[in-house]
Amino acid sequence: MIEKTDVVVVGMGASGAIVAQELTRAGVKVVGLDKGPIFRDDDVRFKHDELRYYIRKEIVPHMASDPITWRASSRDTASILPWAVGPLAVDEPLHLPPSTGTGGGSVHWGGASWRMREADFRMRSAIVERFGEAALPEHSSIVDWPISYAELEPYYDRVEWEQGVSGKAGNVGGEILPGGNPFESARRRDFPMPPLRAGAGDGRFVQATRRLGYHPFPQPAAIASTDGFAEGRSACTYCGFCHGYPCHVGAKASTHVTSVPAALATGNLDLRPHSRVVRVLRDARGTRATGVEYLDADGVLCRVDAERVILACYVLENTRLLLVSGIDADGNTGRYFMTHNYGWFTGVMPEDTNPFMGPLTAASVIDDVNAELVPDNDEGVLWGAAIISHSGDIQPMEALHNLPPHAPTWGAGLKEWARQSFRRLHSMYSQTSNFPDERYGIDLDPKVTDPWGQPAMRITHDWVDHDANAVELLLRVKRQIAREMGMTDFWHGPQRPYYHLSTHEAGTHRMGDDPKRSVVDRFGQTHQCAGLYAIGGGQFPTNPGYNPTTTIMALAYLTAEHLCESLGAPSTTIGPVDPVSA
Repeated sequence: MIEKTDVVVVGMGASGAIVAQELTRAGVKVVGLDKGPIFRDDDVRFKHDELRYYIRKEIVPHMASDPITWRASSRDTASILPWAVGPLAVDEPLHLPPSTGTGGGSVHWGGASWRMREADFRMRSAIVERFGEAALPEHSSIVDWPISYAELEPYYDRVEWEQGVSGKAGNVGGEILPGGNPFESARRRDFPMPPLRAGAGDGRFVQATRRLGYHPFPQPAAIASTDGFAEGRSACTYCGFCHGYPCHVGAKASTHVTSVPAALATGNLDLRPHSRVVRVLRDARGTRATGVEYLDADGVLCRVDAERVILACYVLENTRLLLVSGIDADGNTGRYFMTHNYGWFTGVMPEDTNPFMGPLTAASVIDDVNAELVPDNDEGVLWGAAIISHSGDIQPMEALHNLPPHAPTWGAGLKEWARQSFRRLHSMYSQTSNFPDERYGIDLDPKVTDPWGQPAMRITHDWVDHDANAVELLLRVKRQIAREMGMTDFWHGPQRPYYHLSTHEAGTHRMGDDPKRSVVDRFGQTHQCAGLYAIGGGQFPTNPGYNPTTTIMALAYLTAEHLCESLGAPSTTIGPVDPVSA
């Protein structure tokens, strides 16, 4: 039996759920497929369990079902990606693919909600203007985006006001406002909710950075800071189980509590959990998508035909599905893999900071050294990143997996360190991005398959000198801040970390106007196959020094508007809007 529908959306996470919501509101019939479960309130009501989520990884894919292999270069033999990293050989929730099931990665994200800076959309031009074309690293493929900040700004606004983001604006219509980020690009209005209350240790970060001449501001967070923002969603309770965990009160803007219920309420969404897509179907010429094949919960191969097919999985799975479906005519699918290097920095404060309270995003940030504002340096570092205070959301086991080099790792000495230091921890991190590199990407592993016979994705990636130098440049700033804060002890991770996934992967089906150098257009439609879209972080031509999710959501609203227009449906998105002047 062959089913037919208007649109198939594969993956009901940060981007897929928004597209499904907008299409179904416009009267379009949508089949939503997700290989995980449907998350409901009762599933996460009692989620305060570090063993369940942090150690046993209940809501993220496991290597037995979704294997990923890794190698440092094309000369090496790939092996199952080494999740057990660091001196204690433990998994870390940030260094894993996002969760499966409705909501995807938005179920367990920390809620950091960033608009990219105007310069982030024109990274190549900005670097060449400041440093000259000769400064571009060998093997890199740094490009400008085919879309500008001004074009995407209305969709950023919609994410903030419909999904729910708290914060303090620093630049409204070109007017710099006190208390916000003075370096942000212009926005049309403030956030719909005030910032979250910062954790105890954040006060010293703010005071220290101000004394050093920096400009701290509260981090924008896709977490409700007030009750009543939306029906059924409460304000943050500061429970301390946020990044890596679902939210038990619906404060976090996870699409399983925002967009999925809205789409279901229209009666136009047929949501099918435990449905694993194995192939995109195309017409006889291979130039138009006609549907998908998927395995249902019983392992039965099913087919659904549609006018449009939207791949909205995480970037890695999107790319794997494109490759197994033969969508690689120009050899660009899988190229230019990018991820984030966090430059973790942790210290002990003179007084209690209670780092186990509140969300990760209830803290401050400095943008003074971000993007094109990177300080002059002799190491050839071309792009900076924000430095972010991390004042909460650190559970005991997580803390003990981030010990200073001199701390005992077992017995009475470990217990004594925990007694003296855990309640006084404070951290900082940044998100330096490796540039798109011709040597690094994703392809299909020729040997490893999943339990259904599908080839595993293989990552080829290693940290290069520019990556390590950028981390060290920002570590110098962090050390300066740590001393000014009065930290009694501090330490940091390696400049070339053990991990090669950060949940902030980007590229590999990047967007562009030239089909010879990109996989999709600005709306996410593949150049090779009409009616097939691949949306999400894989669209990014370059990766900024910010978390990607808000940009992913903004692009999803843009894609949804385009889809409604192409299908002749009445769009419920914003329509043409005059861009905010910078």
